[in-house]
Amino acid sequence: MINRFIKTNFIKKTKLIIFITATLLLSIIFASQYTIFSFKHDIDTLFQKRLVTSILLSHIKDLYKTNIYETVLQYKRKEINYDEAKNVIKLANILIQKKWNEYLNIESIKKETFEYLIFKNIEQLKKEIDNELNKFLTTKRIDINKLYNEINLINIYLSDLININLKKAIIQKNNTDRKFSFAIKASIISIIIVFIITITLLILIIEKFKNINLLLERKVEEKTKELQEINKTLEKRIEKKLKEIRKKDKIMFQQSKLAAMGEMLQNIAHQWRQPLANLSMIIESFQIKNELGKLDSKYIETKTKEALMIAENMSKTIEDFRNFFKPDKIKKRFSIKQCLEKTKKLLSFILQKNNIDLKIDIKKDIQILGYPNELSHVCINIITNAIDALLNSKTKEKKILITIKETKKDIIISVIDNAGGIDESIIDKIFDPYFTTKTKQQGTGIGLYMANQIISHMRGKIKAKNIIHKMGTDKFYKCAMFEIILPKDNNEEL
Repeated sequence: MINRFIKTNFIKKTKLIIFITATLLLSIIFASQYTIFSFKHDIDTLFQKRLVTSILLSHIKDLYKTNIYETVLQYKRKEINYDEAKNVIKLANILIQKKWNEYLNIESIKKETFEYLIFKNIEQLKKEIDNELNKFLTTKRIDINKLYNEINLINIYLSDLININLKKAIIQKNNTDRKFSFAIKASIISIIIVFIITITLLILIIEKFKNINLLLERKVEEKTKELQEINKTLEKRIEKKLKEIRKKDKIMFQQSKLAAMGEMLQNIAHQWRQPLANLSMIIESFQIKNELGKLDSKYIETKTKEALMIAENMSKTIEDFRNFFKPDKIKKRFSIKQCLEKTKKLLSFILQKNNIDLKIDIKKDIQILGYPNELSHVCINIITNAIDALLNSKTKEKKILITIKETKKDIIISVIDNAGGIDESIIDKIFDPYFTTKTKQQGTGIGLYMANQIISHMRGKIKAKNIIHKMGTDKFYKCAMFEIILPKDNNEEL
């Protein structure tokens, strides 16, 4: 087989090399793509289906405890009248049945499993609780201790179902890791095979070149004149080759961008941490407000809008980063003030919870041509880092200040926090990929790197430095300042 290959001419060898290399590269690309899409699919299943069912079950628990048991207890204490209690209980029953039906539509429960036994126990307890409530609604009489025990028991079973869903999520994650590991191993093996084949072919080609070299030495004198003519046109030929090389470099650069997009998809989970935390805190706030008796329709409407906005932003995260490196992405004109206000609103709950004062100082609203969602992501990354720094600092009055100023050429967005500044020994490294001062559980070091990439894509720059600032008070603070510098000539492209 090898002797037959050696005897073939140079063109056929070249074609065979190209064919083998292309086939192996396609195999590597296919394995990589399979890994990415499989990883994304499993993450979607894990973080959407399991979270939805767990949230539904948590809502049912809250309805039983807060809207039914507490209402009956308030009626017994004569804090509310019978009609009020009756209306609350009816509404709670409707909501419980609705959310239970939604859970059953999402989750399929197999018979002869522990989960099925819990499900049947919940169904039985639901009937018993409904009977107690129907008795109350018709006779105004109810055994409050029995109702408490039944609700407490059904909530225990609901907690068991939530734990089962979380265990299933862990199993799905393990399956995803196995698939990802297999694809990585396949890619490594493919690369090794390509390397070995390439080395072998190079040896064969070099041997062929040796024979050619012997022939060339015999024809040196005959080709001297031809070489002189070639030398005269060498500069033009080099220039032509350089243009071809630059063209290939551009293609390779675009390919590197696509590869970076694949890495971003793997870090979406990191980008979702903060919105998920905000959603959890909003949900907790309903319970706290309700227990304090301060839950009203206006608060519910406000927090519901915030939660929907956070969920929409989470949904857009995947789409935004998926389209991030597309060269034909369309810019649009947007208000920087509205973009920053939206960012502040998304983070309002965690800011309030940690007693952090965030102010946006904009004397004049500025319209800019660019990518509003990407700018919002950059600001969220910077503000989130500022919040973390403030929580770890000893500063009593925790403040974040965002200012906008306009020069002849640029628009500068400054984000300042009074957490004590950035360590000068690491300030030049904070935009490097995977550089972080946090633990692996707290951060991956990709946030500021991605922010830098996004701003570069918008033809801008991002800088970090330490300054002394009053932060709107009479006291001077040592502060960290991030400057986002966007060129104004972007506006002329519209």
